[in-house]
Amino acid sequence: MSAEDKKYIRVWQKLSVSEVSSQLMIIDDLYGTCGKCKHLGLNYTKDKSCPECGTKFKYIATNLKSPADIAKVLARIEKENLDFVLIDREDYTLSKAKDAVKDLFKSND
Repeated sequence: MSAEDKKYIRVWQKLSVSEVSSQLMIIDDLYGTCGKCKHLGLNYTKDKSCPECGTKFKYIATNLKSPADIAKVLARIEKENLDFVLIDREDYTLSKAKDAVKDLFKSND
């Protein structure tokens, strides 16, 4: 299989939202925020963990919408040989919102 044959293809996988939340960095182009403690100014190419709370990052999500911008992030991850899984930010946000709505209707008995 040649390198030219390999392309990025989105794959759906069932993940634990709480697990993703506990290991997530949210990025905008280069700089990001810890998904757990909201520490700002993280660099996904250098920060493997949060200097504030110690979270080890496994997942990253981006607010970028353009496929070209997302492709740049993916290319950077590959070039720098970073061990991150890029997740879709909208899917993550919707999943968290569904969990929050479920918690609204729990009985406190």
